Amino acid sequence: MKPFEFINHTADVGIKARGSTLTELFENAARGMFAVIAREGCDAKGSKAEKSIEVCKNSDNFEETLVGWLSELLYIFNREKIYFNDFKILSLNDGGIKAEATGVNIDLYQSSLYTEIKAVTFHNLKIEEDVDGFSCTIIFDV
Repeated sequence: MKPFEFINHTADVGIKARGSTLTELFENAARGMFAVIAREGCDAKGSKAEKSIEVCKNSDNFEETLVGWLSELLYIFNREKIYFNDFKILSLNDGGIKAEATGVNIDLYQSSLYTEIKAVTFHNLKIEEDVDGFSCTIIFDV
């Protein structure tokens, strides 16, 4: 099972994320979002030592939690210039998430970034469960 794949969307960019567990789905969704930002990976020119951050978000359901998780990572990426490449969900339930993301500082002008994501959307977002695990389609406003 592929952790994520790019999907075509009329005006924006999307991914279909998958995971055998909800935890794996959330980690793969984050990997997919950063793959959209830098499709060939980030060359991290001018990068320093790895940095880890903790994200805690409360919400009413898993869809809101997913959007909150990805939105917080995107906010930190834009504010701190950290390209995240490793994700670990510490706890996840229908009331929220506690997770850790690790990445490197990058110089946006020297890196090979591909797409600027403005926002994570709720457009047609629904986490589904089947025999292989969980999946969802996420659309990013670019």
